Amino acid sequence: MLRKLFKALAIVAGIALVALGGFYVYAMYLTRKLPWQHPVFDTERPADPGSIGPKGVLVFTKTNGFRHEDSILAGPAKYKEIAPKKGWDVVTTENGAFFNDDYLSRFKVVVFHCTTGDVLTPEQQAAFEKFVTQGGGYVGIHSAADTEYEWDWYDRLLGTHFRDHSIFPHTPIATVVTEIKTHPATVHLPDNFRRADEWYNYKRSVRGVAGIQVLLSLDENSYDVGETKGMGKDHPISWVNQIGQGRVFYTGMGHTAETFEEPLSLLHIVKAIEWAGKFDDASAMP
Repeated sequence: MLRKLFKALAIVAGIALVALGGFYVYAMYLTRKLPWQHPVFDTERPADPGSIGPKGVLVFTKTNGFRHEDSILAGPAKYKEIAPKKGWDVVTTENGAFFNDDYLSRFKVVVFHCTTGDVLTPEQQAAFEKFVTQGGGYVGIHSAADTEYEWDWYDRLLGTHFRDHSIFPHTPIATVVTEIKTHPATVHLPDNFRRADEWYNYKRSVRGVAGIQVLLSLDENSYDVGETKGMGKDHPISWVNQIGQGRVFYTGMGHTAETFEEPLSLLHIVKAIEWAGKFDDASAMP
């Protein structure tokens, strides 16, 4: 009898330990703090990119955390497909050593496309800060907000960082609200539209942060925020900023490869790249 009781208790204890372990990993996943992940930095420069035209776009896809493989394949491929029609020169890299004064000076805009974790050394960070403050553009896609948590300048550039997202459901369909329709990245958008994505919750809202203007927000009443608390009534999802002479754009969209095929979301990103790179005469702010 006692043997059966001890066996039952051992089974219950085992289940509890597995459950606790699963919960721990799940919590670490939600907050992107996986203890076995350590950043790997690049110190050897890649091949010289050569001469770049007046509409140079550098697409940076390095990950030292979660990797959105489908989007990392789909997004840059779409940018390169669009490039001939737009007159862009698109170069893609996962090498942080590309971030030096010489290479960066040949581009007008850098796209942090689904980057994660710490991706740049202090020297590379300094080169990028110089690039932006002196007039270079920045476009951050989705997990660009899940990047460089310890870099204060980058946090000011974005205005916030990733906090969490729901797993159940993972990519709900939500109503996206267009708050400003006069910006080049939003003039084509309706007042609101529906799409599925892995909707990020951020550590704080960027609304009211000096220099930042919210372009798009989420209506949290339109979707299930799942096991997270969401962000409440104020949930920005695309916004613009200005750092020195540089234009900054970020969107939380981009987890799904479909982002780069859907006309509304794709054009939103394409126009943002053009605006951030000053490829046209769009005003710095609406």
